[in-house]
Amino acid sequence: MGSNREAPRTVAEASEAELVELLHAALPAHASAGVVLGIGDDAAILSPSVARTVATVDAAVEGEDFLSVWPSGYATTGWDVGFKSCAQNLSDVNAMGAEATSALLVLALPAATPVDWVRGYAEGFAAAARRLGAARLRVVGGDLSGTRTLTVSVSMSGELPGPALLRSGASAGENLIVVGETLGRADVALGLLASRRPADRVEAWDQRARAVSRALFEPLPPLSAGPALSAIAGAAMDISDGLVRDGARLARASGVGLELDPVALQAELATLEGWAGRHASRGLEHVLYGGEDHLLLATLPEGTPLPTGARSIGRVVEGAGVSLAGEHLDERRGFDHFA
Repeated sequence: MGSNREAPRTVAEASEAELVELLHAALPAHASAGVVLGIGDDAAILSPSVARTVATVDAAVEGEDFLSVWPSGYATTGWDVGFKSCAQNLSDVNAMGAEATSALLVLALPAATPVDWVRGYAEGFAAAARRLGAARLRVVGGDLSGTRTLTVSVSMSGELPGPALLRSGASAGENLIVVGETLGRADVALGLLASRRPADRVEAWDQRARAVSRALFEPLPPLSAGPALSAIAGAAMDISDGLVRDGARLARASGVGLELDPVALQAELATLEGWAGRHASRGLEHVLYGGEDHLLLATLPEGTPLPTGARSIGRVVEGAGVSLAGEHLDERRGFDHFA
């Protein structure tokens, strides 16, 4: 018996003006302090404050950064990509000690992309800004293009009210901290989404599995931490490619080593297992090498009180690289776009 359901409208059936209006309606785009003119002309007009400007850009490419349909059967939505593309850029701005103020979006879409995917993208992007507390963020423009591979690119800028947080300022003797949710959440979610085992296919997931899987698409960078730490932290960076890989980058930039605390990491794992249950099947591997969490890694002078949401996970030491219980860890492990 045939289906009476109509096929969803695609971007090939919609005008560019319609898509722009759809995005404009859902995104945080109205004028605010620092934005003189937003979406609507050939370019935006910004009026920066006396604070210095931080700028970053990130791309999400289908087949590389996400799959349209995962082995588990889950189909990535526009909302998923929108939330994550906003959050990961907010995390980079935050890791510099700045507050995000404006964004430019580029959506390169295959002709068969449903219009609802575009609407979902805008709604997910706006939801991330609201949930994470990026109250000053405005989308000031962007571009739409046709392509064979769906690609989204976000360029975001922010104001730096105080000293910049850099990777290069850590000193031996400082406390190594992480701020935000438990390390390894996104890696556990990735394992669920990528599973081909019949028992783990999405239609068979229980409530916990469904909740855990969201961590890959909904990272929760601690946006209040960056500006708060800018005046007291030695060094800081976003954790996007895994604790060990990114920690090694900070260590190399500062000319120091990082010694991780086994007790602190076991506590981190216990929290992860309490959240994910049996899905945290790789144990400490999730915590050490899992990427895409977008938390904040920082160093603080000894004796400095920890900010809200922070916990100590080790020490800055003389030397190089990242070690745990005297064993040097392989910084090549973790997320790599070209591996």
